[in-house]
Amino acid sequence: MTRTRPALVPLLLALGCGAQQEAPPPTFSVTFTAESDPGVPLEGVLVKANGNEIGQSDEDGLIQTMLRGPEGAGVQITYECPEGHRQPEEAKTLRLNRFASLDPSARTGLSMKLSCLPNERQAAFVVRTNGHANLPILINGQEVARTNEAGVAHIIRDAAPQSVFRLKIDTSGNERMRPQDPYTQFQLGDRDDVFVFAQDFEVEEPPRRRRRRRRRPRPRPIRITRIN
Repeated sequence: MTRTRPALVPLLLALGCGAQQEAPPPTFSVTFTAESDPGVPLEGVLVKANGNEIGQSDEDGLIQTMLRGPEGAGVQITYECPEGHRQPEEAKTLRLNRFASLDPSARTGLSMKLSCLPNERQAAFVVRTNGHANLPILINGQEVARTNEAGVAHIIRDAAPQSVFRLKIDTSGNERMRPQDPYTQFQLGDRDDVFVFAQDFEVEEPPRRRRRRRRRPRPRPIRITRIN
């Protein structure tokens, strides 16, 4: 269920109302959308307006509320991301302005997106070796998988953005495979990603053993013995 609060009296005071006004300031409908990635809603984001707590985002990443203040006033929006997500570096400013729509049925309330990027991203690796089975796959020097009967391996790793992965196919024990111990390198960006390492191998034929030809013995000279 979306959490909603009515017009915030403390917000009005924080906006600097001094002398008594002839009419109360207007109210503005505001919808906050919390996301971990564009289009991915995030629950549990705590939102404050001018230091006053509004509420937490629901399972749809939404907070709907009413803010009261003078037209055109700026409201400082701060928020706290849940565990496992990066905290925002600075506050946002929401302007209390009314917008007219040509469509009478359209919603004209204010809206703001709040981004909470994950601390870690997911990297998926696909290794193809043109049918060579049981080859060890190493990431940063550690064996993490072996190719299956089809010569394919799948690996998933969670890591911080900008992490570098050195992926190697270990051919030790297969001296006739070419190339030997091929490797490549991938860098994870600030999003989940899939990396493919396709390596074709050739297997050299074993060297033929040369048959040694037996040398024929040289004929011995015939000795003639005279008989008297």
